[in-house]
Amino acid sequence: MPSVSLPESFPFVNPRRFFYGDKLRWIPDGDKTDWGIAIGGYYSFASHRCAWTWSYLIWLDSLSPSYAWTVADTAWEDDLERMEEAA
Repeated sequence: MPSVSLPESFPFVNPRRFFYGDKLRWIPDGDKTDWGIAIGGYYSFASHRCAWTWSYLIWLDSLSPSYAWTVADTAWEDDLERMEEAA
């Protein structure tokens, strides 16, 4: 198997904006949006942006619309905002 080379500054290219325990919601695109708590994060290649960026694992709030069929979801950093910022 060939070796894999990561960029020299990986993963320090973009510092993360959110951390474990942050209350987040998806930036609304309509009437309803999901929200919850960040329980994980990973640096990944986002093909839709042709760039490396942060993605987060979100534990959904029990009142979040999608909670009826899933308890957790992932989201790209640019699709999220802190609940305090939304107020």
